[in-house]
Amino acid sequence: MKENTGKTKYVLLGLLNREPQTGYSVKKAIEYEYSHFWQESYGQIYPTLKALVKEGLAESVESEKSKNGRGQITYMITEAGKEQLKKWLFEAPDVEKIRYEILLKVSFGASKEPEIILEHLDEFIRRNERLIGEMNGFLDYFHDTDQSAGVMDSDSQLTALCGKYLYTAMKEWAQESKKIIMKRKEEEI
Repeated sequence: MKENTGKTKYVLLGLLNREPQTGYSVKKAIEYEYSHFWQESYGQIYPTLKALVKEGLAESVESEKSKNGRGQITYMITEAGKEQLKKWLFEAPDVEKIRYEILLKVSFGASKEPEIILEHLDEFIRRNERLIGEMNGFLDYFHDTDQSAGVMDSDSQLTALCGKYLYTAMKEWAQESKKIIMKRKEEEI
């Protein structure tokens, strides 16, 4: 289960501040743009959207019913919502909590099960290489979009850049850890 940090409200206000959206489009935007560092479930999104409307921070409009008999609800940020978002942006961010299971495994097993830990590190390196590639793809996309719009550096480009640096650092850590573990193994022989 994902930890509820109480930040869902601000994630939704930030996305609604960009443009009106449905709960589904909010979920897709989070999955596409933020999933490398932030997750929200439908179980968090829909109740929070309803709460934002109740608090006067957003408004909702239901479209005409489609063929399946259901209408879509589109949410828009209100002026009060914009003020709430601005207030939150001025607050200092919470300290980040990093949870990497591989760090636990290395800590507990590098000396006792070096072959297994080396395999885990190889997989970790491959995963981070894939993620670096994804971040580079996002950066290329943002660069191309910004160029065609005549805009310099979008805010989303900055988060992708952070991802690129983080995944590069984790890959380099894993490569260095492998060298240290292999050196220890050689010294034991």
